[in-house]
Amino acid sequence: MTARLDYLDAYQTHFVAQVRALRTWRNQPAVVLDQTCFYPTSGGQLHDTGKLGGVNVVDVVVEQGVVLHILAASPPFVVGDVVEGAIDWARRYDHMQQHSGQHLLSQLIYQRYGYETVSVHFGREEATLDLDAAAIDPARLEETEQAANELAYYALEIRAYFVDDRTAAELPLRRSPAVTGQIRIVEIDGFDYSACGGTHVRTTAEIAPIKVLRQERRRDQTRLTFLCGLRATQDYRAKHRLLMESAALFSTDPASVPALTQRLQAQVRDLQRENALLQEQVLAHEIDALLAAAPRVQGAALVEYLCERPADVLKQMATLLRARPQTIGLLVSTAGDKLTVIFCRSDDLTWHVGNLLHDALAAFGGRGGGRPEYAQGGGVTPAVAADLLAYARTQLRQSANAS
Repeated sequence: MTARLDYLDAYQTHFVAQVRALRTWRNQPAVVLDQTCFYPTSGGQLHDTGKLGGVNVVDVVVEQGVVLHILAASPPFVVGDVVEGAIDWARRYDHMQQHSGQHLLSQLIYQRYGYETVSVHFGREEATLDLDAAAIDPARLEETEQAANELAYYALEIRAYFVDDRTAAELPLRRSPAVTGQIRIVEIDGFDYSACGGTHVRTTAEIAPIKVLRQERRRDQTRLTFLCGLRATQDYRAKHRLLMESAALFSTDPASVPALTQRLQAQVRDLQRENALLQEQVLAHEIDALLAAAPRVQGAALVEYLCERPADVLKQMATLLRARPQTIGLLVSTAGDKLTVIFCRSDDLTWHVGNLLHDALAAFGGRGGGRPEYAQGGGVTPAVAADLLAYARTQLRQSANAS
């Protein structure tokens, strides 16, 4: 067993310990000490990092009550040596703020609305808690956030202590403990009692500010993403800077940015619709010119078109060609690294352009196919574009002559 100093004092950052064993864990060197300040990953909270005997500690795990300190390199010490350890305080304190903030939020939500916390996770950038509710009214979230910040500023004391099973059963725990025997309780001054092995701040004042970022539906549960303490401050600073930069672009005050953005979005949508209409009109004129110059195959106009335009333009042209009677379209674009090939025909013809496209692309190492009236494919180099069109044209004429 490894004595857990973090249970006694989450603010202790340096310690000395005796090396009990040297092991490997997933092909990395690992060290067992007689005591440690390093918190191992558990309860949704990430592990500590830091240094042990001058070597970086990159992970901390528990196996059968023994804490394994995973090192970045082979240790310069042996079993029996006494080594100095130091945790990364900034990382530890960040985790303490998020974890204590989660306890406060979970209890508030439970007291006010009866939603229980099902699981929690404290990531490197965001923290989450999952509730047994399909959805939560946004107004309730705002009320909870406001109440949490108000409670935080009361500087309620946060204490951690051990009790036996009988005492634990008498406490108003939010959830039943997963262990028996000596149970560690984290209490927020009569407001919240939780069986928890995590690290926590001394008072709720260290949690503030508390910010709920968003909620997401997770099957029949709701996931809240939140930030506490310095994380929330950093988030505010970054978003404030972005808002001020946006306001400067509009030469207006920050409060006007949302309305101006909505107005610009509406203008962009109008311009996109107008542009699409104009593009369709231009394409219609191009189609007229192509049809006027197109040769005939059994009375049908054969339109061949080789260009460097985007695939969506090719698709628009195919739609317009299909709307014209007695029309076949062999359209190829060399835009990009591979050809885009679209073959189409009007509904009053019987050729199977899907088979035609499949055979033409296969002849040059490509793939594609489709319906009798429309097909698309590619996968061949643009250098063979003219040859592919010539092959398709020949196949089409041979098919017409055979019939």
